[in-house]
Amino acid sequence: MVETSNKTCQFESRCLCTLINQNMIKADCAGKGLKTIPKLPVNLKNISLSSNFISRIEKLTFEASEYLLYLDLSDNRIRELSELSFQGLSKLETLTISNNPFYHSAISINIFKPLGSLLHLTLKRNFRQQFSLNVSALVRLNTLKIDAVSYDNDQFGVEYANLRLLQEVDVSGSSGYCTLKILTPDTFKYIPYVERLDLSECGINAIWIATFKGLIHLKYLDLSYNKCLRFRGFANVTQDLPSTSLKILKINKIHQTFDLNTILTKCVLEPLQSTNITQIYINSNRLQLFEKGAIDFFPKTLKILSIADNELIFYGNYVADFIKLTVHEVNMSYMGMSHFLKNRDETCDHTLVTTSRCSYNPDVYTKLAIKRPNMNNGTSFSFFSSLGSDTVFFPYNLRIFHLRECKLRYYLPDMTFTENLLRYADLSSNTFYDWQGPLGNLNQLKFLNLSNNYCSKVSIRFFTGMPNLTTLLVQSNLLGFVIPSDKNGKILAPLANLKVLNLADNRIPSLPSVLFNAQTQLHTLNLSGNMLETATFEIKHMTKLSHLDISNNRLSVLDTFFTKQLDLLSSFVPGLTVELSGNPIKCSCESIEFIEWLSITKVRVQSLLHQDCRSLQMHLNSSRVIYEYLKKKCSSYTTTIVAVGSWVAIFAFVIIAGIIYRYRWKLRYAYYIVKGKHHGQIKPLRTDDDFQYDAFVSYADEDETFVHRKFLKYLEDDRNIRCCVHKRDFLAGNDIATNISNFGHHDWLIKLSYLTSAIHNSRKTVVILSQHFLQSDWCLFEFNMAKMESIYSRSKENIILLVFLEQIASKDLPLNILELIQSKSYIEYPNDEYGDVVFWDKLKETLSV
Repeated sequence: MVETSNKTCQFESRCLCTLINQNMIKADCAGKGLKTIPKLPVNLKNISLSSNFISRIEKLTFEASEYLLYLDLSDNRIRELSELSFQGLSKLETLTISNNPFYHSAISINIFKPLGSLLHLTLKRNFRQQFSLNVSALVRLNTLKIDAVSYDNDQFGVEYANLRLLQEVDVSGSSGYCTLKILTPDTFKYIPYVERLDLSECGINAIWIATFKGLIHLKYLDLSYNKCLRFRGFANVTQDLPSTSLKILKINKIHQTFDLNTILTKCVLEPLQSTNITQIYINSNRLQLFEKGAIDFFPKTLKILSIADNELIFYGNYVADFIKLTVHEVNMSYMGMSHFLKNRDETCDHTLVTTSRCSYNPDVYTKLAIKRPNMNNGTSFSFFSSLGSDTVFFPYNLRIFHLRECKLRYYLPDMTFTENLLRYADLSSNTFYDWQGPLGNLNQLKFLNLSNNYCSKVSIRFFTGMPNLTTLLVQSNLLGFVIPSDKNGKILAPLANLKVLNLADNRIPSLPSVLFNAQTQLHTLNLSGNMLETATFEIKHMTKLSHLDISNNRLSVLDTFFTKQLDLLSSFVPGLTVELSGNPIKCSCESIEFIEWLSITKVRVQSLLHQDCRSLQMHLNSSRVIYEYLKKKCSSYTTTIVAVGSWVAIFAFVIIAGIIYRYRWKLRYAYYIVKGKHHGQIKPLRTDDDFQYDAFVSYADEDETFVHRKFLKYLEDDRNIRCCVHKRDFLAGNDIATNISNFGHHDWLIKLSYLTSAIHNSRKTVVILSQHFLQSDWCLFEFNMAKMESIYSRSKENIILLVFLEQIASKDLPLNILELIQSKSYIEYPNDEYGDVVFWDKLKETLSV
């Protein structure tokens, strides 16, 4: 069927019309505020007039609508219907006229007479009191959804006998009004061909044996939410089911919300072994136990069994019977759920309750009394080890297993499942807090949901028993306590076939770089809602990755290492998407490379329209504009930083150079003193007896003759003064002065150490002052080292004595030498016979102090 776009209808401007095949139209007039039905065109095929204010259907309103196939009049204010209300609708196939405040007395019993072609009739939430309508004219009717308000069990009377094509009957109280207190063999005797029967929430108190026995075509039966029925009343139903063709059976919540816990006995289930039922739903029945052997009576054709929202205990002999089930899917979720007080119990009429085929037998409960395991003896109790074994007995054919939100608080130990075909397991929203494992022999498992389990421990062996897992959902746990320490990626290493991995909301602060090394087949990776500040994990090997969610973390930027990986992957998966919203993205000079990447990458970064820059009033979808702005801002900023940095460096260099120059002699002295002490050449001084020499003689090589022929002769030979001169007492055969140009030479550095040692081990330093001395850098070096010795090792004691070998003008003397002259620390050499004797005696006296 080809349709055109919606246009305003010519017959009513408030309606929208669509042209379909052969110039036929369908109209949408729902919720348009209509108070009357407009004059409809002949070529109208489909119309919805629901949710308006239509209060009546005038006679012959549809007289010209001979081609109309679908009519919806639900949710209006219609109060009366006449025999001619539907006149002209001879081809109508579907009529919905629910939720109207009908006056029963204002409705003609023969209103359906013109609708000989009707297939589907929905007439619910209209009658709160008992009513009667003549449906005998609806010989082609296939589906009937109607209120059932009957007090004498005549809801489906003889007028239904002509409806031989009626296959579906829905009288559910959840979508209408239903008060069928009791069902007897006469209730459905005029609709024997029905295949689907919905009797849920009808206030049924009792069902007689043989009520359903005549419904040999029945395939679907829903008796849910008849809270007064209970398993005792349901036993009469199971007796009839072998006579039917039933495939789907629903008996959810046929006990009161606050009933005592219940048991399913063999007597109730035994007739089911003779049926071909494929689906059974027994949810919300306070079910705690199965009688031993009762599970054996489930039909061998059973594929789906749902026993959710019950009170089943996971220990006892009956648990072993589950391995005998042939089911493909089991739902055991919501065990131990608390019910709201607003779930009020239903008022039951006990006078209507008939004798049950299976009478209550207290001995059954006595025999089934099971001793609860002692969980207070210091040992851990595992739900899966309920049989006292490391082996978990599992139905072989079970493919899908739901155990969601059962309030189970256990660790998952090392255990092995019996041979099975399990492919899907949902264990979410429990408290499986420690995943020890391994869970062995789950070779067919493809889907595993362990989310919301408060888990903070995972062993590296846990996943080794499920090598073919493709979907792993572990969000909303506490894996942030274990994941960061998995530096070698061993936890996820067994899951090489994983395609979907959800690690969201786990308080993960960081991810090891090799955590996902084994996940080469991954399509979807969700890391949202964690505490990641950087993305340093490797993904470049995930050549099939199509969606990465890192939203709602603490990422201020994605560094180049990660963006290069994304660009590489986009060449393998052109549609690669990344969800980045909810992160405190910075738009600053520090993140300019990332902003540029956003503007040029082929990766589809989603939700940028809703992602603000933290420092700019702009959305990240304008990344190109932001980049251009930052480029200009940061270029001038960079120039300023470089200029200021250069000036600061120059200033610091000048200051440091000045300090070094100012204290150059102190630094040199300290260096050589420390070095001498380290090599044992200099020892700490304690008394005068510790000095090796009385005087160290510092002189220029040009004055060598005076020093060796006179100075040493008169002081050492004649006056017993111990002197140290470098020509004699340093390393023999090397002239220090000749090596002064080779400052980096190793031998020269050794001689510097000897010089420092000689000055330090001499009581005084005698300087033979001459013009040659003043012109020698080495001599000035010796003088300064002696001065440092006097300041830092001799507590500022003056240990330097100047001997003027010749007359030198004051202007030619350095300041530091003038300071010594002013302190009278000098003596002049007289160079005459009488003066010589006095000079040498005075010099001896000075050096002996």
